[in-house]
Amino acid sequence: MSTTPSSPATNLPIPLRVNALTGVATPALSLESIDAHSQDLPGATQRIANSTHLGTDYSVDDPNDLTQAGWGIIFASDADPAIKAQLQPLIDLRSRQVQDPKLFKVFDGPANGGVLPGQTADNWAQQRGVSLTAPVDPYQGGVPFYLLIVGSPDRIPFEFQALLKMQWAVGRLAFDEIEDYGRYAQAVAQYEDPSYRPFQRKNAAVWVTRNYGDIATAMLSGAVCGDFLSTTNALGSRPGFNLDAFANEKATKAQLAEILRGNLPGGAPAVFFTGSHGCDYSGSDPATQQRYQGALVTQEWVPGTPTGSANQYSGEDVPTDARLQGVIAFLFACYSGGCPTIDSYYRKPDGSPISLAPAPMIASLPQALLRNGALAVIGHVDMAFPDAFQDVNGTPQMQAVRTPLELLLRGKRAGLAADSLSVLWSSLSAQLSLALSLNAAPAGAAQAASVGPAQPVAATSPAIPRLTIARDDARNYILLGDPAVRLRVADLQ
Repeated sequence: MSTTPSSPATNLPIPLRVNALTGVATPALSLESIDAHSQDLPGATQRIANSTHLGTDYSVDDPNDLTQAGWGIIFASDADPAIKAQLQPLIDLRSRQVQDPKLFKVFDGPANGGVLPGQTADNWAQQRGVSLTAPVDPYQGGVPFYLLIVGSPDRIPFEFQALLKMQWAVGRLAFDEIEDYGRYAQAVAQYEDPSYRPFQRKNAAVWVTRNYGDIATAMLSGAVCGDFLSTTNALGSRPGFNLDAFANEKATKAQLAEILRGNLPGGAPAVFFTGSHGCDYSGSDPATQQRYQGALVTQEWVPGTPTGSANQYSGEDVPTDARLQGVIAFLFACYSGGCPTIDSYYRKPDGSPISLAPAPMIASLPQALLRNGALAVIGHVDMAFPDAFQDVNGTPQMQAVRTPLELLLRGKRAGLAADSLSVLWSSLSAQLSLALSLNAAPAGAAQAASVGPAQPVAATSPAIPRLTIARDDARNYILLGDPAVRLRVADLQ
């Protein structure tokens, strides 16, 4: 695969988003419109300053081992007790696996660590006596490394989860129906029972669109196919997985349904990756938006035509005969994991914010996958940009999205696998801080220095806003589901 930078035309910050009503793909962001001095969440650079490794400290030899790393669940302080009751099979399972009450925690109620209305992650951590910017000591600190947040983002904000995931392995469950929590808990408990035999094969699947005349999906498909489908180093080949790939004209709505059913040449996949545009529905119709925001735009879509049942894939499209128990998915698209209330990148002509939704939401597709047995879903809670597969100079960096998948295929827990995206966020945040300081310094007063695993970006006018977009893009990945789930790789045939 070529490692030369992309041309300027293909190195633009083009989001993977389509206006569902007009069928118009969102154009590249104007770098002049980006507030390059926007502050990141506090402590974002500390991860790279501490280490390039995972967030646990010296006390944890193996963060994949729950008896060392521990597990906790965080409820809103006023959560419906029925939700906890539905999740009891999962809570009991993790308690038995952790084997130590000091490493197993249930944070619920106003007096027992449940998240209070309006409470920030920093304040929550302070009340527990731990720091958001220090490596995690699960035993002495009292907050286990694996943390499952339970609740909608309008009650426990996306920012709360983002700050915690800088050091902890964090996932979230948020369903509209209380019974769905029970369905998820029972599916995980059954999958992890030693007597249960997974039906998945040692197989992975890739589904990535390339819509005719569309720049964003052309960039995405070119990057994914060039790397994941390599004849010498295909996705999953090193741990012995087969790969079924459905790219470009094969990335149809019907084919995605067959992936969910497990009807593939290599058998039911344990992991699948989708890459496409995500649908953007207007918040003026909240009911429709809740159903379809972030739906995946399939290969049938023709640029300039509206999206709908024939060319998008939402939670309503998950087939009743889907075989998802024991599956982990990575959905790469705008809003594939959820949607905030305010547009993070665009503003009205007068500079005022643009409203996206009446309230922050979790997308319907990952909700449907989880309630039908999927172990976890990695998605995006804002606009997704090409920065996941190429750096701000246009140099390919497919390892950013490939690493979580490869770690999952090696049996790493989902939170551990997704953590590589938090390291990328911290690295970009540190690079941006350095670039801003160099840009503000008198000429010749500072020398560029290496920050984390990547090389610093020159403090030039276009580089800084471009790096700002990349930083925020990396921050907005989200893990939905229990971060402690993992594939039973040894039991896959």
